[in-house]
Amino acid sequence: MKPNFDIDLVVIDGVASTVCERVVSDKPFCSLVEFSTAQSTGFPALLLVAPLSGHYAVLLTDMIIGLLPRFRVYVTDWTNASEVPVSAGPFGLERNIDYVLDFIGVAGEGAHVVALCQGGVPALAAAAMLAAQQRESDIGSLTLIGGPIDPMVNPTRVVNLLRERDIPWFEDNVLRRVSSSFPGYGRSVYPGYLQLASLMAYLNRHLMQQGELSYKIYSDDGLDPVGHSFFTLFTSVMDLPGEFFLDNIAAVFHGRDICCRSLSWHGETVDPGRITTIPLMTIEGEDDDIAAPGQTSAAHGLCPLIPESARRRLLVAKCGHFSLFHGSKWRSEILPELIRFLESHGPGSDTDKGNNRRTDFS
Repeated sequence: MKPNFDIDLVVIDGVASTVCERVVSDKPFCSLVEFSTAQSTGFPALLLVAPLSGHYAVLLTDMIIGLLPRFRVYVTDWTNASEVPVSAGPFGLERNIDYVLDFIGVAGEGAHVVALCQGGVPALAAAAMLAAQQRESDIGSLTLIGGPIDPMVNPTRVVNLLRERDIPWFEDNVLRRVSSSFPGYGRSVYPGYLQLASLMAYLNRHLMQQGELSYKIYSDDGLDPVGHSFFTLFTSVMDLPGEFFLDNIAAVFHGRDICCRSLSWHGETVDPGRITTIPLMTIEGEDDDIAAPGQTSAAHGLCPLIPESARRRLLVAKCGHFSLFHGSKWRSEILPELIRFLESHGPGSDTDKGNNRRTDFS
């Protein structure tokens, strides 16, 4: 079952404020959910592009709570592909970029875009296409967190596993057809139970090696370990559209298409080199064994026309993949740096808005 966000309160300036959650755009494969408070009027908008990686967007609960005291937060809440009728058509990487572009429009001109993990490539591609259309002002800034922009800069075990098999092998051995008991009957999907099996193997390795996840499981450092335990968030999985699963492996991990300028969007070449005015921040974890250091910051080399004054590269010491967006490391080291970057660029910056609000990072 799809878990609920259940974010009821957030602390702003030492005062608990009620959180309003509403769907502002409902598409077959994704709903765009807005989180706001009574104080949000006049706050800058922020689009959080959750990864389409098998987890539900509820995994990003700590991120949403941390950002709410400063922003109106819009989150891509991806739908379990088994719940989407075949009549809705296929969903591949190109349509993923379509959704991100549409959601940028819903969030409003100048919205900050923060993309996590596999959300990084479609977010960067969307920014590149806006630049090609001379619409860079649609985005206030772009932040990429722990994403495989160029997985071959520093390949991990995950990268090597995805590259050692060809696409037909994944199509024949990994994808399944949705059964008649679901609305998506007949749709090709990467099933959640296989994703869960992979996650359990990953968790078991961390437990044996005393890695990042062992500490999060034994001593949950999330803001709400009772209502939103890390283990529950980590194991809340869904089926992925089969087309996207294959497209992502082929374009991101096999072909490195966005790095090689061979990624296309409706017949147009996706070239991040056209981006000139969108501020760019990359955030990586020193101990990230999914998207290792260098994979995300490779985006800077793809965008040579962005001024150095509009760039920020953050490498977080002793930080694994999941600590980039969940737990004490996220709250104490990453969130403050992210907010400083966002508030120093684009609409909603301190210089433009005179913003003197204080954020409680605890």
